[in-house]
Amino acid sequence: MTSGSVPHLAGLYPELGRDGTLRSVLQEAVHRAGYRFDVLPERAPGWERSGARADSADRTTSTHLGIQERCFVMSFRERGVEMAKGATTSLDEAALATGVWQSGAAVGELRSACRFVRHGPLAEAHERGAAVETMWMIYRRTAAPYVDHDLIEAAYAQPRLRALFPFHSHRSLNFSRCTGYPYTHDVPVVTPVDGGYRVTGWRTGSPGGPVAMGETDNPRDAVALVVARLPPGCGPAVPGTADDLDKPDSP
Repeated sequence: MTSGSVPHLAGLYPELGRDGTLRSVLQEAVHRAGYRFDVLPERAPGWERSGARADSADRTTSTHLGIQERCFVMSFRERGVEMAKGATTSLDEAALATGVWQSGAAVGELRSACRFVRHGPLAEAHERGAAVETMWMIYRRTAAPYVDHDLIEAAYAQPRLRALFPFHSHRSLNFSRCTGYPYTHDVPVVTPVDGGYRVTGWRTGSPGGPVAMGETDNPRDAVALVVARLPPGCGPAVPGTADDLDKPDSP
């Protein structure tokens, strides 16, 4: 449900008045907090009144209004990674958090300044440049039922795959050449299927979606097939997004 369909929004947020927007009131609060950057409308249609964002070259702070109760719901991203999130009932707290994050603070500094903000160990790993190693550790230790541990260990045993950023989608194990979203999709994908493993790839512009590359009885052979089909120049995953890698000066 979008904010436009909720007539009592001004009752939860009297700062908005009858026709105000989150962007306008958050902009005023950001200025009161001493920061001088623009707060922009939310890009998604239908959220013009209740969504706002602040952007810089590498960072974005997104804020949305709760529609059932008063709540400023916030997300703090850097180079395609959600580094922290939180919710507060205070407009001034939301403005301060926006200013602190957009000014370049580390996640720990953001948390110290704004106690409602939460972040996890993966965010700190991204800051240390250890996101790849940490993501592999998370998958190797998790008890999540969608993770095939035999497949994880087989992939981790391959140095060229161990250098890529692993992620799961619908039980499929994927590998990205970058650590931020959107991820790259030029490395083959392995999916456990009926006691075996299916390896597929993506053909750019293909209307048929995934392209079959082979099926194996065990994870080691599936991983070997992935390694054999790695794209040219496939090196260790780098910070940033797939869009960054498409830039002329990308690694």
